[in-house]
Amino acid sequence: MLVIGIMGIVVVLMAIQFKSIKPEYGIMISVVGCTFIFLYSLVRVNEIVEMVERLAGITSISREYIKIILKITGVTFISEIASDIAKDCGYQAVANQVQIFGKLSVLVISFPVFTELISSIGKLLS
Repeated sequence: MLVIGIMGIVVVLMAIQFKSIKPEYGIMISVVGCTFIFLYSLVRVNEIVEMVERLAGITSISREYIKIILKITGVTFISEIASDIAKDCGYQAVANQVQIFGKLSVLVISFPVFTELISSIGKLLS
């Protein structure tokens, strides 16, 4: 975590410094910094997946539902990062569209969970 924090501060300071010289350099440094931080954080994803699979083994949660949760988490992270980069570059409309697409993707990915939930509720009520 310390490495990410230091890297974030360095990227911001460099972007501010270069932004006064040429604004496009500040944006480029910001985008590259965000990309490096995102790629660095992907190393931790494997640990999270292993822990979630261990929890799934202990409980009776289906592996399909675990996959859905991990997909939803990935979509939200990627759409949030892409949206933030677009906002930093001054493209608010693009950022909003990326957020909407991310939300719709989460909705589509989660349909199997919703259908199973509705089915279970229907069985309980009948």
